Amino acid sequence: METKYTNSTDEELLDGLRDNDDRKAFETLYGRYSIRIFDYIHARVNDRYTAQEIVQELFLGLWQKRATLSVQAFRPYLFSAAKNLIVSHYRKEMAREIRQKNWDAARSHQEEHTYQETLVQDLRARYGEGLRLLPEKCQRVFMLSRDGLSNREVADRLDISEKTVEQHITKAIRFLKVYLKEHLAYLLAFTTFF
Repeated sequence: METKYTNSTDEELLDGLRDNDDRKAFETLYGRYSIRIFDYIHARVNDRYTAQEIVQELFLGLWQKRATLSVQAFRPYLFSAAKNLIVSHYRKEMAREIRQKNWDAARSHQEEHTYQETLVQDLRARYGEGLRLLPEKCQRVFMLSRDGLSNREVADRLDISEKTVEQHITKAIRFLKVYLKEHLAYLLAFTTFF
C-alpha cells in the first residue's frame, strides 16, 4: 500500500487528496516536499523557527483547501505559495515594526509630557513657596499686581504711594528670580542624574 503512494505522481496524489480526503496522499506530498520547501523558505527568511512556521502554514492551507484545489503543476504551485507566504511574513513584520516604533514614539512623547508637567508643577510649587517667603506687604502688592491691577489701583487699595508699589514689585521680582533660579538649577541637576 505504501508503494502505491511513493510511486504515485503529484497529480495522482492531489486527485486522491481532493476527491477522497486521502490523508496518506497528503502525508506523501508533505514528505516529498517539506524539506525542500523548508530549505527554500529558510534561505529567504534566515530563521529556522520562522521557516518551520511558514512550512506548517503552507501545508495546513493545502489541507484546508484540498476539496477545491485545482493545480496543473504541484511543485511550481507549492513554491509559488511559499513565496507568497514569505512576502506576507515580511509585510506582517514591517507592520509590527511600524506599530512598535509608533508605540515607542508615543510612549516617549508621553514620558516627555509627564516630565514637563512635573517640572511645571514643581516650578509652580516653588513659586508659591517663594511668594510665602516675601514680607507680607510686599507679597500683597505683588499678588494684586499679578491679578491685573495697575500700580495706581494697588496704591489706592493699600493706601500707599505708587513709588512704594513699584519698589515692592521690583523687590518681589528680584527675590523670586533668584529663588526660582536656585531651585530650577537643583531640579535640573536632580533630573539629569536620575
